Amino acid sequence: MRAYWILPNRDQGDDLLASDGKTIVPLKEILDPTLRPRGFSHGIPSEILEKYDRVEEILFAQRFPGWGEGKQLFCVSSPAGLDATGRFVHLGLLLILQGNERPRFDLSCASLSERDQSYAKALLERLRSPRDPWARSVRELSDLPTVSRPASNVALNRSVVPFLSLYEAGREGVTRKSAFWRKSLTAAAILILIGVMGVISIRACERPSRAELLIGVTRWRFN
Repeated sequence: MRAYWILPNRDQGDDLLASDGKTIVPLKEILDPTLRPRGFSHGIPSEILEKYDRVEEILFAQRFPGWGEGKQLFCVSSPAGLDATGRFVHLGLLLILQGNERPRFDLSCASLSERDQSYAKALLERLRSPRDPWARSVRELSDLPTVSRPASNVALNRSVVPFLSLYEAGREGVTRKSAFWRKSLTAAAILILIGVMGVISIRACERPSRAELLIGVTRWRFN
């Protein structure tokens, strides 16, 4: 796993900066803009900011499977204060994973400024919190089995690409999407049913063979 901080663009410069915890480089050196998957966001989409009143609590996560020779991208963004014009800026945690590798949220933030370190430490602490609903939605996204299309922790309606999502964001926070879990449970039930029917069919096929064998043994003994 390769992990980087995407630093807040407080000065609204042309280049976003990123850090591996030790050095700071332009983000484009880590993630070529021409290779970024469609729908990738290095911050929190405006439609999520518009839905929830307590913006500072929002966490937005994306997962892109099958990116760059079997790798996958996982990114988490959180608000990190305001720029000089009063607009929200964001701190991101970008993970580049191999195959079915699972995200680990343990990146050092030693190279960040004192201000950004406070936001980075707060984000890492939140991601480990069992009581934070936004963090729970991110962890559940990271624990999903390998998916075939982009996924996000909360639903997006204005994205350029459709995302599989686990939760809905609203004025009161995040709520689990029941439709998603109904589909998952239905799919699991179908797979279990197919397995049970397969076992029954195999046993049904075995019974005549055993009966014929027993009959053959009996006849041999009688003769």
